[in-house]
Amino acid sequence: MDLEKTIRALQGRGFAVSRFATKEEAADYLAGAIQNTTVGMGGSKTLDTLGVYDRLKEHNEVFWHWREPGIPTLDKALTAQTYLSSANAITEDGQIINIDGRGNRLAAMVYGPGKDIYIVAGVNKIEEDFDKALFRARNTAAVQNMARFAGSQPCQSEKGGGKCYDCRSKDRGCNGLLVLWGKMFDMQKIEVVLIEEELGL
Repeated sequence: MDLEKTIRALQGRGFAVSRFATKEEAADYLAGAIQNTTVGMGGSKTLDTLGVYDRLKEHNEVFWHWREPGIPTLDKALTAQTYLSSANAITEDGQIINIDGRGNRLAAMVYGPGKDIYIVAGVNKIEEDFDKALFRARNTAAVQNMARFAGSQPCQSEKGGGKCYDCRSKDRGCNGLLVLWGKMFDMQKIEVVLIEEELGL
């Protein structure tokens, strides 16, 4: 994993990048940078570990379905002025990959005139190339994420081996793939917050 190369590549694609040694420093940065606005948050173990929800609630209106489940919360998060998520994988040449079951995170990351997006990720999400990043997203992040849910997904069966089978289960939680190659038109910014720790799935 080449962190410096990854940062240069992300910047070359039009993404802003901030880098922090610890999750505490990253949480302090986000709490200071995001003030007096509406904030949506995608489902993310990384964001949960950072504890940013409670800190952002002090100065913003925050919508996160992990704290307030339901479609109304998802709808408000989608249209918030600022949106926080993580990445399932990032390539050293700056591509950002996410897999989703419902699509709320993917939708929020690709449209919103004047919107600020923060993608918060530990260095464990960085892979050398697209094939390895996609493999990570499908067979590490998605499989671990599905372990949180009941259902008949073969990736979670005793014989499943913890890998993606591109199944047709009605409980499948990996229904869509998003690859960001650059900042979408009309977005205020997409900022990648890289943390030099292993975080999230």
